[in-house]
Amino acid sequence: MREFSLPALYEVPSGSDLTDLIHRNAERYPDLPLVSGKIDGSWSDFTAAQFLAAVRSAAKGLVAAGVAPGDRVALMSRTRYEWTLLDFAIWCAGGITVPVYETSSAEQVEWILGNSGAVVCVTELPRHEALVGAIRDRLPALREVWQIEAGRWPSWTGWARRCRTPRSRAPAGRASARTPSPPSSTPRAPPAAPRAAS
Repeated sequence: MREFSLPALYEVPSGSDLTDLIHRNAERYPDLPLVSGKIDGSWSDFTAAQFLAAVRSAAKGLVAAGVAPGDRVALMSRTRYEWTLLDFAIWCAGGITVPVYETSSAEQVEWILGNSGAVVCVTELPRHEALVGAIRDRLPALREVWQIEAGRWPSWTGWARRCRTPRSRAPAGRASARTPSPPSSTPRAPPAAPRAAS
């Protein structure tokens, strides 16, 4: 086997993670439209500051619902605004996203959720929630099943409304619900001090 390599064009700073992206964008370009989402049938733009505020809100809700660092949270949905928001929120809460295709069969979903040890599954549509409900008794780690379209987020009041409504207030500072990342194959130094939720 032939091996080919090139020197890295960019070195990832020690202690950084994927959520740095949304914090940096909110700090540097708070009023720049960052993402669009279809809300109540119409497309809406969300600025970097609005998106970070919605991610923080969702991350706090995940923590309040008992999602701990290293917990797996499954997302069974098409690509949409809420998927992106929840993906970042899961990372900010210290969780690990487990993507599940919305077209997966019951057997596939059972294997993915069971093998990953997912403690929460966020579904997109009623049929997805029903599919997970039908196999839930075979998933001992699964504590919660929520649905995006129904706005069912029982552990935090008003989450769906807050993340679906464009907000004009920029977040204060860089504080978030972020916790140190769970262990990975590459050891990382712990942060100097935990960031407080705001």
